[in-house]
Amino acid sequence: MSDNLESVESKLQDHLQQLYRQVIDADQYLDDLRQQGKAKFQGVFAEQTVFESTGNRFQPYLNEIAANFEKWQQDKENEQQLQLLVQQLQLMTETLARLKAIRQAG
Repeated sequence: MSDNLESVESKLQDHLQQLYRQVIDADQYLDDLRQQGKAKFQGVFAEQTVFESTGNRFQPYLNEIAANFEKWQQDKENEQQLQLLVQQLQLMTETLARLKAIRQAG
């Protein structure tokens, strides 16, 4: 069981590192759009999502994911915390992928 949890932890950590680089790029893109008078939305995600954070950049959401990862590391038996973390990672990954597809199409 502990080997399995270590594997999960390692995969989550790798995923977070990948997201960090993508978030920096995505936030720069959103800043560029705002300078052009575009991207006037208030929140990256709808209020009814798995995030408590709000913001018109991805960084606050990534910070929340990182904090939840640290909480889970303190109590790896907490399946609810792990489920929340996985849901947040999935939503962030899907959203960043959609943004990338839009950028490439434009």
